[in-house]
Amino acid sequence: MRRLDHCPNNRPTSEKRADATRPALALLAAAALALAGCAPTSLPTYEAVRGQAQAAMQRVVDELSPDVRVEKNPSDKPFVCEGEGVFYTGQWTVFPPEGFDGQSFVDGLPAALGSDFRTDDRGLELNYPAASFIAPGYSNSTVDVSVLTRDEGVVVDILSTSQCAQRPATEAP
Repeated sequence: MRRLDHCPNNRPTSEKRADATRPALALLAAAALALAGCAPTSLPTYEAVRGQAQAAMQRVVDELSPDVRVEKNPSDKPFVCEGEGVFYTGQWTVFPPEGFDGQSFVDGLPAALGSDFRTDDRGLELNYPAASFIAPGYSNSTVDVSVLTRDEGVVVDILSTSQCAQRPATEAP
């Protein structure tokens, strides 16, 4: 005599349903894993990368004497980068005190800034003191430092560009 509980059609309905959903759950899990591996990485917020780029610029300013005057370009307009992302570019002009030695300042920056900054040799020959950095300690912002002579005297020009980020919720005018 054959036992009825060994026949698949004679099992309780809840067991039949569990057997039917296992392949569907396995397929769903496999699809989720496959998509997670191919999903684009989410971009940081614009506010976060702007803050990191500005912090990197401030770190350079901190290497100057405390009596410098800093003019920050007020523009906060994001620039388009890959896909739907944007990046921040900031420019600060620093007015050092009389007698400032720009070449010594630029030459000493790599050691002074430490491991949070990596020198980025752009291969350009310039006729003024300048240095370029990538700042891993500041979300890989780039920082360019140039010592220039203008009508108002010697200035330190600091330009920083952030990594690609999400568009801000509201864009500045």
